[in-house]
Amino acid sequence: MNRSFKLILIIFMLLAVIGASACIGEEKEGTAKGSVSGEGSQELVVGIGTDVSNWYLNTFASGDARFVWSQVYETLVRLDSDLNIIQGLAESWETPDEGKTWIFHLRENVTFHDGTPLNADSVVFSYSNQSYVRQAVLKPVQSVEAVDEYTVKFVLAKPMPLPYYLTHVAWPVMGPGCVDSEGNFVKPVGTGPFMFESQKKDQEVVLTRNEAYWGEKSLLDKVTFKVIPEAATRVIALETGEVDMIIKVPEYDVKRLEAKDGIQIHRKLTTFTDFLQFNCDNSPFNDTRVRQSVAYAVDTETLVNEVLEGIGEPAGGRPYSPVMMYSDPELKTYAQDLEKAKALLEEAGWKDSDGDGIRDRDGKPLHVTLVVSKGVWAPRHNPMAQVVQGTLRETGMDVEIQVLDDGAISKLESTGDFGMILRSGYFVWGPYPKHFFIHHSASPNSHYHNETYDELVDAADRTVDAKEQEELYHSLQAFVIEEVPAYYLVHEEKVIATGPSVKGYTISSEDPWLNLSGVYVERK
Repeated sequence: MNRSFKLILIIFMLLAVIGASACIGEEKEGTAKGSVSGEGSQELVVGIGTDVSNWYLNTFASGDARFVWSQVYETLVRLDSDLNIIQGLAESWETPDEGKTWIFHLRENVTFHDGTPLNADSVVFSYSNQSYVRQAVLKPVQSVEAVDEYTVKFVLAKPMPLPYYLTHVAWPVMGPGCVDSEGNFVKPVGTGPFMFESQKKDQEVVLTRNEAYWGEKSLLDKVTFKVIPEAATRVIALETGEVDMIIKVPEYDVKRLEAKDGIQIHRKLTTFTDFLQFNCDNSPFNDTRVRQSVAYAVDTETLVNEVLEGIGEPAGGRPYSPVMMYSDPELKTYAQDLEKAKALLEEAGWKDSDGDGIRDRDGKPLHVTLVVSKGVWAPRHNPMAQVVQGTLRETGMDVEIQVLDDGAISKLESTGDFGMILRSGYFVWGPYPKHFFIHHSASPNSHYHNETYDELVDAADRTVDAKEQEELYHSLQAFVIEEVPAYYLVHEEKVIATGPSVKGYTISSEDPWLNLSGVYVERK
């Protein structure tokens, strides 16, 4: 009996030790994930610069709205953090005729936030004739057809690499429940990891976790996007703990924030590139030599190292960021040569006849305007514009900076009443190099007309053969370096800052996209 009692006692002690170990393990796991199960403990607050002005497929999601859209809506095809194409709501796709027809096979057992199933009909709905993407970007798409419940066919008038286009978060798959029986928009209905809960105009958007999400569920219960238009105010909000994360950190604040205890700076080169777009239809930029003069004058190394404090990569005229498909690593770029810049202006007939430091021709001074937007890029573009202004003054060009809202810029574009516009991005999504379309004669934003250029752009976008695409896009890059319809300044770095409570964040090269997979908060 004594031996039996001792044996039973030992067994109970072992069980107690095992139980205690399990509890400790559970406690550690809970702590590591920021007590995910704790009520109300997993709310992430993100500071953004602009509100979501629209939620429906008939309008482009502009500004920081796309960071919010990327939580609610999903695309047929996705990109990983390094811009490799991967499965999205489609598990596979193929083209039977070298790009004129594309067939997508959808994931099964995926539901929208209102409980309705993802199927071929919902994809047809999302890419109907009324959608922005069909009207503005995918004009070659003639029809979108449901082959069966989980198979969709896109028929195009010409071949094109459609899957790359369908990675853009601004034209995702939306649930038919977005609209009522009369076709009026009601609310955002997507398949994403978060669902729309509420919105206060120009203040905040609140999203809650999608418990029925088909993929890995978020560790966050709620994400609140606070609209803070001023970049400096967003930084202060992060430092004071009003928000946990901010998007588009000003370059001049990066080093200071990196030195602050608990704040993490996340940086990654993106597909966006800042550039000076010339009005090639009017004097003086209708002369290639004048455009080349600007390229030789403006030192992009200075823009990065001194103006942007080392954030980004000097472009030297290179149109494509190194992370883009077919970006030519052997491309010969511009280096600053002020004497060459002056000589080109002389050759074009612009001389300083009266000795006032400003060149003139036929009695007219070399006066040009440089238009800068008041939008989300203003904190970086304003100081860049001032450096461009000062540098070009050294060559004898008088540059007037005009800081305008987007509506005013659009009016100037339509009338052609501008010299240069400082821009970023444009027809850039994922790694696919569609950006060259901006200088195509058919582009509404183009002020450059060159038949050879147009033919190259059309040919490059028509083929799905990778080798042929690479050759054509390399030719286009060399063409842009020589002809300079625009001068490319800085390959941008995406910069996001997180506070001490944020854990598990991984930055993506894709912009604008906010990856919250694996993110949780651990508050003290």
